[in-house]
Amino acid sequence: MGETITQRDVLPLNVYRSRREEYLRKMIEYKGNRRVRLGEYMTLLFENRQTVLFQIQELVHCEDLTAEDELSEYIDIYSGMLPAENELSATLFIEIDDQRKLEEALVKLKGIEHHLQLKVGDEAIQAVFEEIHDDREFTTSVHYLKFPLSQTAVSYLKSHNAEDVGLVLVLNHPHAVAETRLPAVTVESLQNDLK
Repeated sequence: MGETITQRDVLPLNVYRSRREEYLRKMIEYKGNRRVRLGEYMTLLFENRQTVLFQIQELVHCEDLTAEDELSEYIDIYSGMLPAENELSATLFIEIDDQRKLEEALVKLKGIEHHLQLKVGDEAIQAVFEEIHDDREFTTSVHYLKFPLSQTAVSYLKSHNAEDVGLVLVLNHPHAVAETRLPAVTVESLQNDLK
């Protein structure tokens, strides 16, 4: 963790496009192991260098980016999603297909940024959201956040088998309550991030 992304890491557009199907297939599988359902219509994707680099690569593909200054700008923006040392990074998605229902949910979920924790063993770690939306009447459908891990939490994660680790996402918002134990495959992926 903590390793930055540079322009050298991003494949040239023609190279990426020639192998895009393979990259997509691998990334869908990889992200599947890092995506956790939280309640009825929320998911949380744990981000790392691989997921962020893929997002940049897809952006380059979708926007036909070839200018180095534009690429640099996107790398700077998305690098904020990279976890620092002893930190887990994630994107929280509120996913409702019906636009009216989504808008209603976003109003109800105002303040969600103060109500998400990750329990690591006996320790509850409060999520630190990139943006707090207390100044308006609704929240957004996508949130970037970090879980700053204490040394105790890092040691706990590193010293246990993935099957034995008690990692639990807890949402305790007045309008949305959920508790999800992370599956072993997700825990193992996060443990690899911390190596």
